[in-house]
Amino acid sequence: MEEYIKVLLEQIRCKKAHPMIEEEIRNHIEEQTAANMEAGMAKEQAVREAVLDMGDPVETGVALDGIHRPQIAWDMILLMAVISLISVAIHIVISMGAEEIGAQSQHLYVMRSIEYVGIGFLLMLIVYRLDYSILGKYGKLCAFVFLAGALFFTWNMVTSAQLVIGTSSVNGQSYISMGAMLLSPKNFTFLYVPVYGAVLYQYRKTGWKGIIGALLFLAVPVWFVWHIPCVCAAVQLLVILSVMLTAAVIKDWFLVPKKIFLSMYWGMMLLLPAAITFLAVNGRLFAPYQQMRIQMFLNGNSRESDYIGRMLSEYLAGSRIFGNSEMEMAGHLPNYYSDYILTFLSGYFGIAAACAICILICVIAAKAFRISFGQSNQLGMMIGMGCSLTLFSNTVINVAENFRLLPTTESFLPFFSHNGSGIIVSYILIGFVLSVYRYKNIPVSFHGEPRSLLRVRRKENC
Repeated sequence: MEEYIKVLLEQIRCKKAHPMIEEEIRNHIEEQTAANMEAGMAKEQAVREAVLDMGDPVETGVALDGIHRPQIAWDMILLMAVISLISVAIHIVISMGAEEIGAQSQHLYVMRSIEYVGIGFLLMLIVYRLDYSILGKYGKLCAFVFLAGALFFTWNMVTSAQLVIGTSSVNGQSYISMGAMLLSPKNFTFLYVPVYGAVLYQYRKTGWKGIIGALLFLAVPVWFVWHIPCVCAAVQLLVILSVMLTAAVIKDWFLVPKKIFLSMYWGMMLLLPAAITFLAVNGRLFAPYQQMRIQMFLNGNSRESDYIGRMLSEYLAGSRIFGNSEMEMAGHLPNYYSDYILTFLSGYFGIAAACAICILICVIAAKAFRISFGQSNQLGMMIGMGCSLTLFSNTVINVAENFRLLPTTESFLPFFSHNGSGIIVSYILIGFVLSVYRYKNIPVSFHGEPRSLLRVRRKENC
């Protein structure tokens, strides 16, 4: 039996799959040996017959090697490469329209755009090569480290200690300063989404205790983003994590009454907007500049005083379906290269070009959702779903902001905005989705119910 297993495993190139394959082969042989002995065979003969029933070890090993090996989503990687090139090309065009963009020279702006995209693409490939199942083992630890870092940043900002990292404040929001680059911590908070998926996975079968723990791990990052401050991102993160928690409850991870918990939880979530509105009206919740933005958006008579909103409306109204509207944006519309890049694309290339960019991102999000929901592994499904929701929601929010469906706030269009943290986070999230796809056929020891490897092989041979 040992020689048979050794020869079989030599045919399987993926070393990560060896432990589970060996365990199932050994169990199958032992079960068949026991059955043979019950039929009256001697132990030695029973083992020999059980091994013979397994078939040729080389053929069996080659068949299993074809099933349990890393998968590469070449279509996704190729599409990401195309998107990266388009993103850089767009920012090169933007740089030609002004000598200085966002307090940067033309040359520095282009180099920084290439740097953002290059770093993001490289990190995507690195995360794609990593085994996402590591999060399943150390989900809570990763969450504690993540939240500890967030609290340290908050303390660093409040005390102005400037230890280890530099911090600065622009328009009431806090940033991590790295040389001349300013990175938004609220964007990096979206990297907590796959970690939260692993936290939910670790809380499986723990009942109401697990629910309480999951709610605590949900509340802390939302509180952090709210106090950066960034209300829109905090609400967005709350919704994403709540959807993930709901999916875990529906799949019966916690073994609690589903209808009771979900009705209580989403009942409170529906009351939350009313509570926020009440506190906002009484001036007890938002900073003065945030309250002013909300009032400008809700009060139709005061929209003419909203400079950015008025400019967005004018540029979009003057845009053509195809071609340049010849409306000057540089020096007039703030952040036309980042938050309002869709407005720039509409004005410079036409509304059709802006729609094409949105469709490209939606295609990526749709592929990510398909990969996620196509997973038999529950951890991979949860991580992929969270990453897909994050990319899709950021796209929807940025589009809505450009079309004046939401108040103006800091947002980013994944992969395209000249926003270092936004670009890097977007690529890392796609890296997690690619990692889920890569290891979809490779069993790992903590996945709960191991697959029947031999059953898969025999089903294919039928």
